[in-house]
Amino acid sequence: MGVAIAFLVLAAVVGWVFLNRRQKEPAFLSTNEFWVYLPGTRMPDQNAVMTLVIGDNPYKVRGRNPVTPKEGLLLSDTRLHMALVLRARNPHVFRPDLFDEHVEPTAQILEDLAGSESLVKVRFISETPLKDRASVQLLPHLADAAAELGGGKVVYDCMKEDLISRADFQERLRANFDQNQADLQVRTVWRRAERGGWAETRGLRKIGLPELATERMESDEQVLVAEVLSSAAKKLWDAGQLLEAIDVDLFDDRFQVLVGKPKNRVASVRILRVQTA
Repeated sequence: MGVAIAFLVLAAVVGWVFLNRRQKEPAFLSTNEFWVYLPGTRMPDQNAVMTLVIGDNPYKVRGRNPVTPKEGLLLSDTRLHMALVLRARNPHVFRPDLFDEHVEPTAQILEDLAGSESLVKVRFISETPLKDRASVQLLPHLADAAAELGGGKVVYDCMKEDLISRADFQERLRANFDQNQADLQVRTVWRRAERGGWAETRGLRKIGLPELATERMESDEQVLVAEVLSSAAKKLWDAGQLLEAIDVDLFDDRFQVLVGKPKNRVASVRILRVQTA
């Protein structure tokens, strides 16, 4: 009897350890995802998508394709995923009122969302450190090709939390041959509280970095705090790694952004004004 109980206890402990190992978050996690809203319910032909991205890319500049063989290798990578999501089965992802308040759709975007019956999810997730920024360059072009072939009029950058018309999305691609730019991929948002609020970044997770979040601030500090945090985020994007301290020169003043240990893919930061002689 005692042996049986001991065996059951041992089995329970082993099971608990195994389950917790499986549930433990990976040390590295890069997530990049776009939703392309379509008026129909059919997935664009994926071969046609690949052809439009690789062979007939409309954003070539003097014959140079913004999607090179380096990005093309990801098209057969298991970390890349494209899927169709139907409005009939997932109505909540078509409701702009469920987005955070910093996602501000125009009247035209609201009309186009109301007329959408599906979306194409374009996603790249990696639990191994990225060797390069090929996924950052590739995904906007995949999203645009899906919109072109499916008649989509709205694109949502899930990590940046940016809802944009297809026309504006096209303009960004035309104007920026290189998509690996912090100004395109990262932004800062303000989260309002009962008193004041705080600033957070959106988009750093595309390259496996945690997002940044400030302490609670007064509302009249919003513009300054958001600008300082944006500058810090850009430096992290360019560095490709998390730094403990980031110096920012802004408004004829110098600030130091101190970055805490990440928790749940978010790093708390403190912003200090550096006194200069």
